Amino acid sequence: MEMNRFRTILIAALAVLVFIPLQGFAQAGYGRRDTITVRGCGIDNCADTVYVLTDTVKAAPAVRTNLFYCASASANLGFEFPLGKHFSIGANLGLKSWPRWLLWDTDKENPAKWRHILIVPELRWWPRAMYERWFFGTDLVYTHYNVGGVKFPFGMYPDALNYRLQGDLYALGLFAGYSWRLSDHLRLETEAGVAVGYNNATKYECAHCGAQLGKADPLVIVPKLGLNLAYDASKKYTKKEIVDIILQTQPEVEPEPFVPELLAIEEWKGVAGALEKDNPVLRPSSEYRPYTPDMVLRKMDGPLYVHFPLDKTVLDSDFRGNAEVLDKIMDITRQIMADTTSSVSCIQIVGLASIEGAEQHNRKLADGRALALQRYVQQRLNLPDSLFDSTGGGEAWSEFRDQVNDIRLAGGARGISQAQAGKVLEIIDTEADAARREQKLHNLDGGRLWPLLKDELLSDQRNSGYIRIYYDYVPDESARTINNGIAALSRGEYALALELLESVKDDGRGVNALAVALWYNSREEEAVALLRSAAAAGDSAAARNLAGMERQLQYLRSVQGR
Repeated sequence: MEMNRFRTILIAALAVLVFIPLQGFAQAGYGRRDTITVRGCGIDNCADTVYVLTDTVKAAPAVRTNLFYCASASANLGFEFPLGKHFSIGANLGLKSWPRWLLWDTDKENPAKWRHILIVPELRWWPRAMYERWFFGTDLVYTHYNVGGVKFPFGMYPDALNYRLQGDLYALGLFAGYSWRLSDHLRLETEAGVAVGYNNATKYECAHCGAQLGKADPLVIVPKLGLNLAYDASKKYTKKEIVDIILQTQPEVEPEPFVPELLAIEEWKGVAGALEKDNPVLRPSSEYRPYTPDMVLRKMDGPLYVHFPLDKTVLDSDFRGNAEVLDKIMDITRQIMADTTSSVSCIQIVGLASIEGAEQHNRKLADGRALALQRYVQQRLNLPDSLFDSTGGGEAWSEFRDQVNDIRLAGGARGISQAQAGKVLEIIDTEADAARREQKLHNLDGGRLWPLLKDELLSDQRNSGYIRIYYDYVPDESARTINNGIAALSRGEYALALELLESVKDDGRGVNALAVALWYNSREEEAVALLRSAAAAGDSAAARNLAGMERQLQYLRSVQGR
């Protein structure tokens, strides 16, 4: 009867092992094999390389616990170590040091008692690969136990229900199982098996007491059933193998039409033009505009300023950073004067005074400041009066109004509120007489605002104002010719473009455009040779045009060769 029950248990366990894998549980890509084809083409043919991609893992040690075993309130832990690709060695350890059948069994009248320690070393064989799908193994079982009054499933071990058994069990077993991936590192295993061995145990009358009745049956058959949750640190990788190379004739594909890269040439404006890039105080003479009182000089880009003390026309180089500005004016002017391709055409100076005081006095002050700066430059560079456009701008009402408006737009700044700024602007815009306008500003807000305006804004107006240097240069006729040639190319006037560009062929700046003109005039070999030289010299645009031309020539030669 007991053997029949055991066979029933074993058949049920094997059925579970076969049924679960057939339910389609995914193997997280392990063991996947894909075939891919990669094409590489040369000038005359293509080659298709066929690869087989195989997903596999680099096995690492694993730990696991048997969930069925945990249900008996027995702490258990298993260890497994790979031995090559198909074998692993490990051990399962179990301990139940408390006597009750289950931890949550609080029935004090329950006579059941179960304590044991379990040590099971094992060897596994994985036919496919480590930790993948089916596995088979053998194990050695040792347990020391003390059990009584416990009813095991399916009527197994009836003596454990009716008596107390205490002793040691030694057995050798075989088992099989199946593993599937839940994630890259987490697995679920089912396993079932049977072990046969020797039982060295003593039989007692009852679970907790009673007389010794003799030895238990020495031959024992122990079934094994496990549902293991396992973790391993294995790493997944894909192995790529070439399985075939197929050569194919490459069909000729006409390349994209050649579109040349042509950039306009920057005209050389002499030393002055070069200095202008880093010194916006310089401007070509074509941009010169005479000063008018409504100009707001502080918003113009690039002018330099020098400052004067209150009510003075003496230019002090140590006052408010004047030395740096004056040195820059001297240096820029000297460099242009030494150049043969550019020259100073005009030095524009606008002298200004603050709005404080009598208007007539301030006009004289502004005139004197403009003249003081002019004399300072002339004494050091020996320049004629005709080179200067020095203007006395009088009181800087336009500058002052712009400063106040900025404060209004900002919602207030520099201790001046938006409302106060609005009142100042109303006075400036509605009072035509300068003297009365100034007096109204003095009286605004009971005279409290004027000191703030004086300290925060008017100090910036005590300067000679706007200083701008204008220059002329010798026209760069070669650059203009090259640019005219580029324009002709863009219009499709290839013969005219070639004529223009050949006239300045000694100018290296036009090499790229000249080569394009040669190309469109059916002089391909000359064009390619010219671009090769330019590309070798570091001309990136020439290198890109060369690549486009060579693609076209390669295609034409291959077609003609057929």
